[in-house]
Amino acid sequence: MRVTCRSAKWGAHNRKKATVDILLLAHLTSSYDDWRVVFDEDTEARKAIISGETLVAQADEKTAMIVFYGVDMEAMATFLGTPEFAERTSHLVSGHTVYSISELAPPA
Repeated sequence: MRVTCRSAKWGAHNRKKATVDILLLAHLTSSYDDWRVVFDEDTEARKAIISGETLVAQADEKTAMIVFYGVDMEAMATFLGTPEFAERTSHLVSGHTVYSISELAPPA
């Protein structure tokens, strides 16, 4: 498994809008390395959407896992919904599964 950390300042004091932390699974139709090249090309665009850290890993041969901290979900939906994004990624990914991440309280 490959894991890459992209450091950034994060925390409630840095967030301007209501944000969430998410786990996104990219279901790959290409190699992880080919997908990763296109993912990395979007680094600058993601700065307007994500106020925190981004963690990226290869889960298996056909799945990439991305954890985003501090996501503006409205902006993310707009970004993912553009024809340009679809054109650049349609040959690499069959779809995405998105999970919300939240802290659990310890058992009583």
